[in-house]
Amino acid sequence: MCQHQDEFKRLNTEVLIIAFGTLPLAQAWLEETCAPFHLLLDPERTVYQAYGLERSLLRSWNLKTVRRYVQLMRAGRQWRGIQGDSTQLGGDFIIDADGIVRLAYPSRDPTDRPSVEQLLAVLRKLSSE
Repeated sequence: MCQHQDEFKRLNTEVLIIAFGTLPLAQAWLEETCAPFHLLLDPERTVYQAYGLERSLLRSWNLKTVRRYVQLMRAGRQWRGIQGDSTQLGGDFIIDADGIVRLAYPSRDPTDRPSVEQLLAVLRKLSSE
């Protein structure tokens, strides 16, 4: 996402990251992932529930997820152990200026996310309408 900051700005897009962890953990994640975006902490997971984001032990801790964590550690990411509720699944959403959800992508597991290019394609289409 960091490499695409200029395009997000050009498309008049505000990126908001919502996390349910503590502020120090969320800030450490932002620094580690180079995400210069706005952060909203939702410890009660009100937003997660409003958008129908599920919790699942089986889908959170499967072979695909473990393999991804191993790849990240081999690439130099530090393992900090389990932080908070590791069963909470995330998602990606694009909401227009009128509050209309233009993309809803609830993750099936922690590795299931749309690519930045997919997100930008939706934003480009919206900006041309």
